[in-house]
Amino acid sequence: MNENGTVENGIDASDVDKHDQVLAGLVVSLQIATMQQMGKITNPMTGEIERDLEQARSSIDILEMLKVKCRTGTPDALLQMLDNAVMDLQMNYLDELAKPSDAADEDPPPETEGSA
Repeated sequence: MNENGTVENGIDASDVDKHDQVLAGLVVSLQIATMQQMGKITNPMTGEIERDLEQARSSIDILEMLKVKCRTGTPDALLQMLDNAVMDLQMNYLDELAKPSDAADEDPPPETEGSA
């Protein structure tokens, strides 16, 4: 919660309970992890760009499940945040699927004279 009384993404703290705050944190955490898994942002632990689309798909599936299971009793602003996170990640996932895999990107090293 910040000094304006909002949790994250403009969600009014007066509209959310403790569980809603935890859900908002989980959504943001999964969204960031998925962006790392797609190679869109650097992994802060390694400082490297890493790509694991299978894991990214699993993370998106978890967010989609939360979206379905949390339809009742969840504030509209939190549901909108969850919807936006899933849509953004799905679009980025499709973008990554369209790219060649890392192995396909790498050209074999050129042969030098004298190598057998």
